[in-house]
Parts: sequence; structure tokens; C-alpha cells
Amino acid sequence: MASPELSRARDLLSHLVSEPEATMEDYRRLYDEVLVQFPVPADANVEEVDAGGVPAFWVDAPGTTHEQVVVVVHGGGFCMGTAKGYQDFGYRLSQASGARALVVDYRLAPENPFPAPLDDVVTAYRWARQQDGVRSVALVGDSAGGGIVVGALVKLRDDGDQAPDAAVACSPLVDLAGEGASLTERAHLDPLPAAALVEAMGGAYLGGQDPKSTPYASPLYADVGGLPPLRVLVGTDEGLHDDAVRLVEKVKAAGGQVDLEIGQDMVHIWPVFGFLPEAKASTARIGAFLRQHLATKSEV
Repeated sequence: MASPELSRARDLLSHLVSEPEATMEDYRRLYDEVLVQFPVPADANVEEVDAGGVPAFWVDAPGTTHEQVVVVVHGGGFCMGTAKGYQDFGYRLSQASGARALVVDYRLAPENPFPAPLDDVVTAYRWARQQDGVRSVALVGDSAGGGIVVGALVKLRDDGDQAPDAAVACSPLVDLAGEGASLTERAHLDPLPAAALVEAMGGAYLGGQDPKSTPYASPLYADVGGLPPLRVLVGTDEGLHDDAVRLVEKVKAAGGQVDLEIGQDMVHIWPVFGFLPEAKASTARIGAFLRQHLATKSEV
């Protein structure tokens, strides 16, 4: 039997699809109604900032260093979500990693399809790199945000930028062709109709482009060689399970350094649900991973 906390997480995910005739504005409202359940703690230092033309928030937990930055890319199917709604997750990542969090408010599809959201994240990363005293920068994203993070890693490599020092993708959506078997095989376990959402919102993000020929948008089809250290998390009870597993297998085959954490009985983006004991434990492990790779560069 699921714990009360896990039942609450499942209920919150179900709320996202609780209106069968929902419009995009309805979906955004429903997502905001979920995110308002996670207020930023009172001891957080929050500062609104223009990150090279991209709206964002600095979110610092007490005792963090300004030499290290974690760029946080929120989920929401490329079409929903806000940086404000992810301030709590940014705070918990800051607390766990000892770094500042820069939570990015990238433009949303379908009004701003690919490459606009990706371009905003890349711009914010480059801006963070240029700030006085910053010595190391990591990227963290969940769901569609995790897919944007992986796409950004590939683009930054291709553009010849200084690579992020590490990256974390939680329940990443990296196959917009929707070919993962778990979309159907695990559909009975997932509170979200993942296959339908990938088709609808992934399609809105692509704006008519083919996912397999748009690897920055659908990075399972990208060359993933030469990426920085990566940590991937996914739950057993989610349709995107196979996106994560196939991504890890592809990075390993390309000679990359990648860790995979599979949360038993966990649902989509479970680390975001800070009330879950499993989320607290997984965020601590994310923090340890980030500390290892951010501190290495800061000490050079």
C-alpha cells in the first residue's frame, strides 16, 4: 500500500489531467495549482534577475557559495510551469548542493516553440558562467526540463562553449517520437497519460518538426558523446521510464560518465515533491553528486 505522502503525490499528478476538456490555459492553471503546494521556505534568499534577457530567480539556501551555480530548468511539458513555482525545488537543490540556484523562466510552447525554450536555457547558462566569481555551473531539469537540459548539453558542446561541470535529469522527456515501450507497458501505473501528453505537448514544442531530425529538441536521437557527468533519475511507475533508461544506455555506449537512479514505486518527477521522504533522500543524493563535480572545478 502506498504511503500517505506517495498517495498525495499521485493525487497531485492526477490533478494535472482532471479536466477532460482542458485548454492549454487550463493545463497551465492546473499545474500552477499543483506548484502552489510547495512554498519557498522563509529562510530562502530570492532575487529576481535578468539572465541575459531571460527572466530568472536566484534562490539561495543559507550558507551557500556564490562560486557555484545550479541552473534549474522546470518541467511542464514545454507548455506549462514557471520559475516562481519551482523556487522551492531550487531552494532544496541549493541546500543539498551548497550552490546558488538560478531558476529559469524560459518561454513556453506553443506560443514559443523549439528552439525558443532551449535557447533561453542556453542563454541563462552562458550568463551564469559570466558572473563575477562563478567558477562552476551545473544544469538540473525535470520532465520536459530534463529533456531541455540534455538538449542544452549537446548544443553547448556543438557550439564550443565551456561545458557544464555536471547535469541532472529527473524523469527526462528525451524521445518526442514517443517510442518508449513503457509509455504503454507502464501506463496502468502512471497517474499521467504520458503517451498522450508526449504527443500533444511534445508536438506543440516541435511546431511541426520531425523529432528524429531535431536532436536538440529530442536528444535521444542526438550524438551524446563528450557530455559532462550526468545523473538521471526515473521512477518505476511512470510512462517515461524507458526514456531515462535508453538515454543512460546511449550515454554509456558513447563512453560518457552517467549514473542512473530508479525509484521503486516512484512516480513522475518525484524529487520535486518535497514532502515525500523519498524525494528528500533523492535530493540529498543529487546534492552529493553536484557537490562532487562543482567543488572539483572550484578548487582548480
